[in-house]
Amino acid sequence: MEAEVLKVATSGNISTLLNPFCCLVQGIINPHAMIHDTLFSISTDGQLNKELALSAKPLSKNIWIIKLRPNVTYSNGRSFDADAVIKNINYLKSAEAQKFVMSAEVRTIKNIRSLDSLTLEVETYEPDVLLDRRFSTILLPEPWLYEEFGPENFNKNPVGTGSFKIENWNLNSQRPVLIKNENSWRPSVEISRVEIRVVKDATSLVQALMSEIVDLGTNFGITELELLSKSEYNIITRPGGIIAALALSNLNPPFKDVRVRQAINYAVDKESIAKIIMAGITKPSGQPGILGMSGYNPEIKPYPYNPKRAKDLLNEAGYQNGFNFKAEVLITGGVTEAASMYQKIAQDLSNVGVTMNVQPLQGPQWISKYFSGNWGQADSISATWNSAAYWDVIRAIEIFSCKKPGAFFCIPELMNEIESTHSMFSKEERSVALKELSKKMHDLAPSLFLLEIVDIIALKKKFYNTKFRHKQLAVDKLRVK
Repeated sequence: MEAEVLKVATSGNISTLLNPFCCLVQGIINPHAMIHDTLFSISTDGQLNKELALSAKPLSKNIWIIKLRPNVTYSNGRSFDADAVIKNINYLKSAEAQKFVMSAEVRTIKNIRSLDSLTLEVETYEPDVLLDRRFSTILLPEPWLYEEFGPENFNKNPVGTGSFKIENWNLNSQRPVLIKNENSWRPSVEISRVEIRVVKDATSLVQALMSEIVDLGTNFGITELELLSKSEYNIITRPGGIIAALALSNLNPPFKDVRVRQAINYAVDKESIAKIIMAGITKPSGQPGILGMSGYNPEIKPYPYNPKRAKDLLNEAGYQNGFNFKAEVLITGGVTEAASMYQKIAQDLSNVGVTMNVQPLQGPQWISKYFSGNWGQADSISATWNSAAYWDVIRAIEIFSCKKPGAFFCIPELMNEIESTHSMFSKEERSVALKELSKKMHDLAPSLFLLEIVDIIALKKKFYNTKFRHKQLAVDKLRVK
């Protein structure tokens, strides 16, 4: 039988993906999501799904028991078991691993030990109701090989339990190739080979799709939707679990005053942005999460477009003549049609006397400002309410709180409420508490709430049975007509 090949276009630089612990797995197609597995995954309805683990149960507020899937092997033939998990977790807790983003996901773990080859006992320093969801973010490569070769050499030829293994990263051409892992517990049904090529921009992506050089592409421009849908592609939209926003710091005026922050939200016509600029594929938001997330509050509505209310609030706050502020934003990556969106926001704000000076940022600049909390001359930066990793709003709420290192928005009185949710093991009690926090965040307006970010996928029509594992396309389940 002829090998079925899936050809994928992606953005970014493949060399940034070489370490499985460097960062959260993102993108619809990500090599690490095909090479490695996690203990669990989370679906867009908030359900925790079995992957390398079959269950995770709290014995007490600080002790969890995790049962692992039997008969799983790595692509080199070594068995996956409790010792493999322990070795990976202890590495992430080590001093060497602190340079990797994923080390933060094990910060609550005090001790992890095996009760037998397929049973783990995990002790946390303090109650952590999200522990099972944290495990959904942690890839588990073959740890003995990782230790033997070290990160750099292991990453050249990674070994995991996933449906595929690397044939060649092809770093010079930026075209990695993955092939079917015959030893996987979740073998690929029909796809035997995945060829990935990096494209630099949306225009190049659309050209690659229209010329049928690739079978799959994601997050291209809205204007190309109709064109692609009339060709050999099905267009699939998926909730991204992320809210686009402009962060408004309460540390300095003018955004120190809640009335000013609320006025900014009333002044922007988000419905028009969603319907016209985004062609109706998404909708406005006014809270930290989306439908299906733990803590999403259906009673909260987005701030309506109300320029008069915005002007009244600005007058009350002492800004009868408006004010100027500088917003530094990412134009590429994240939000499709970002440049048009910010142009519309600036226009709407000018109608209530507020001048927004937009300064585009490059990725590294934005990362530095976001994580350090040092915004320089900026009064606002683009940000997201991102709870996609756990599908639980507390992750985003903590970023817009005193808890964030380099906090840009801090209400000390809220911290006890935020911290207490981590020890609420009653789903009903916790849901009520998170919904209340979502309402408070809406009212406090630590950002200009904008739109729900949607993943847009163009997939050649000959492929079907599209399933997703967390946010990644389950390539192993694809069928071919």
